[in-house]
This record gives sequence, C-alpha cells and structure tokens, in this order.
Amino acid sequence: MILRDHTEVANAVAPRVPALTSILHTLRLGVVVLVAFTLCAPLTLPARAQAVDLPTLGEAGSEELPPSLERKIGEQIMQQIRRDPAYLPDTEALEYINHLGYQLVSVSAARTLDFSFFMVRDPMLNAFALPGGFIGVHTGLVIAAQNESELAGVLAHEIGHVSQRHIARMLGQQKDSLAIQIGALLLAILASRAGGNSGGDLAQAAIMGGQAAALQQQLNFSRDAEREADRVGFVTLVNAGFDGRGIEQFFGRLQQGSRLYEGTAPAYLRTHPLTVERISDMQNRSRTLQFKQRPDPIDFHLIRARLRVLQETSVQGWRDQLDYFQTQLKNRTAASEAAARYGAGFAALRLNMPDLALENALAARRATTASSAILDKLVSETRFAAAKSDAERKDAIELARDNAARYPLSTVAVAHYIDLLNKSNQHQQAID
Repeated sequence: MILRDHTEVANAVAPRVPALTSILHTLRLGVVVLVAFTLCAPLTLPARAQAVDLPTLGEAGSEELPPSLERKIGEQIMQQIRRDPAYLPDTEALEYINHLGYQLVSVSAARTLDFSFFMVRDPMLNAFALPGGFIGVHTGLVIAAQNESELAGVLAHEIGHVSQRHIARMLGQQKDSLAIQIGALLLAILASRAGGNSGGDLAQAAIMGGQAAALQQQLNFSRDAEREADRVGFVTLVNAGFDGRGIEQFFGRLQQGSRLYEGTAPAYLRTHPLTVERISDMQNRSRTLQFKQRPDPIDFHLIRARLRVLQETSVQGWRDQLDYFQTQLKNRTAASEAAARYGAGFAALRLNMPDLALENALAARRATTASSAILDKLVSETRFAAAKSDAERKDAIELARDNAARYPLSTVAVAHYIDLLNKSNQHQQAID
C-alpha cells in the first residue's frame, strides 16, 4: 500500500475515523507534522558543557512554521494521543517526568518555551519530540535507566530537538517528501484506533509506504538534526548538574536492545542503528569531564518501580510484578529497599490486597528518611484502602491532608487528598 500524498491518506481513512475530519483542513495545508526522533538515531555528544557553534536555527524554522502555529499543531496531535490506550495519565509519573524535564529546560536555550512531558505505556526503549514542546517518554525507557543522569540525558536530547526547531526546519527542507511522511504517520496513529483486525495492518502499511518514499532524504536530514540535538542536549545536561557520562552506559544497553529488537521492530525504528562508532565517539568527547557523583533522588527509584507495575495491564502481570519485588526483597538484590517495598505495595493495591499493600507501604516509609510526596501518598492511600472502621479512614484522610500541606506544589499530594474527601462523601470540603 503506497500512499502518494497527505490528501489521499486523509480521504482514505476519513470514513473509518471520524476524528480525522477535525484536522483535515490543517492536514491539506501541509502543516500537520508528526516527527518521532527516536533514540536509535545517531547521537554525538560534545566534550564539555560549553557554548557550541550552531546555526541560527530558530530563525530558519520560524520562516517555515511560526512557533504559535507549531504549538497549535502539537496540541492537535496531543488530542489524538490522549485518546490512545497507550497514553498513561498517571499523576505520579507525570509529576516526576515534568519535574525532571523542567530541571533541564530551566538551564537550556529553550527555557522561554512551554514544555509538556508525557508518558506512553510501551516496553520499547524510546522517547520522541512533537511540535510545540510536547515530549513523550516510553515506560520502558524509564525502567531501563539505571540512574537519573541517564534518563535526564535522553530528555535533554529531546529538548535539544525542540530548541533547535527541527520540525520547522524539516518542513522547509523536505517539502516534497514531508507530505508523504505526514500522511503516513498520521494515518498510522488513527488506524491503530480504527478497531478490527485490519487496524494494525493498515498502520504498518502506512509507515512502510511513507518511509519507503522518502527514506534517504529523511535520513540525511535527521542525522544532522540528531547531532545538533546532542550538542545542545549535552550542554543542558551538564549545566543542570547531572553526570554527563551517565548516557554512555545507557547507550550500551540500547545497543543490546537494538539487537534484541532486530527483525521484530517496525522498519522506522531500525533506520538509525546505534553503532559502536557512535558510542566510542561519545566516550571520547565526555572523557574530559571531571568525575561527578550525583546521588539519585528517591523518587527516581519509586517511579521506576511504579512503572513496572503500570506497564502491565492484566491481573497476571500485576502478580508477576509483585513476585518480582518480593523476590528482590527476599534475596536482598534490590537497588533500593524503599523502591522494592513501594513496588510490592503498589502491585498489591492493584490486586486488591490492601493489607499487604499497607504493610509494604509502611515498610517503604521506614526504609528511607527522604522526603517524597509519591511515597507518602501510597502510605495514605493504602491506609484508607485497608481501613476497617470510620476512625481508621478518618486517620488516613488526616494523613492525606497533612501531606497536601507539606507538599503544596505537588499535584500528587493535593489531588489524593481531594480524592479521599470525595470517597468519604465530604464533597464540600473537596470543592473548597
């Protein structure tokens, strides 16, 4: 199935997907862009966090796609993504990934832009940037990261794509092939929600057809874009106080992962293989950095444990994760006892085992003295779930109230307090 232009793509799927009609006009203007800059694309990091010689990319991009329009396009795409079952609207994960992302944004050249980081339930090691500052992160990527500097390095790279306005520049440099890719990738997203046995086949055909028509031109540009994003991202990573070497170890695991995925992943994910040369070049560039040991915050470990559970969507999957954390605790192999206890407690809560969930949540709280709205919320949540009387439920609500006062800027803490008030029929207090 070869789709020749974006209008043909739109007309082909419009009868099947009503949501497409709302974006047909923009699509026909040729400005709906969905570009996923995968981690498998070439990355070359500079030696130190200094100003680098880059072209004036913002000006070049703005000639083709004004920032205001780029943001609107991103918002339209996000409307579609949020309807997808793979989108993960978990309050804890969103709060963590946005907090981490804005530590990087605040010291980057893009600090005046409005960013939004979101999670996708997918075991593949991947992250991607969309128009307008929307950055998606796969659950598998967070789980695979062994320290926060590795994860921050990936986010800094994606922030680099946004700050360099690569999507707008691609629109200007690839006017002919871009229309094909726009239609193919948009069709793939919409067809995946069309239902029936043909949805997956249609999505696969769209990607294969569109990429086959524009592959070489796409690669020639994206390699340059990846190198630019690396230089900008590395500066951002180090300036934000993270360990610039952390990404090296992560790329080693990506290389192993790419071999495992070979033959099974969509062709789009195999067009930019991770090479030994790329890893070696990055090691040479980062060798001049002074040694920096940065302890990971407790929330990094807690979120990794939480996402292991959320990545599963079945009762058996939650049981497997509960066994995983209990085995770690039994064999004393957990990198963080508090995180393993947290993961076991959260998995037990999903399995409707409130007593076991509370036991592990309290043990997790005892295992660390670190401040964490995420951990304190689980303690209150499991206390309420395991409560046998109104008095015990009241104690859990008071704990949630104290947590909301302790973490006034935390959506996790405040939203949980409101949730417990509603569950106890204290609706007016929840409104207040």
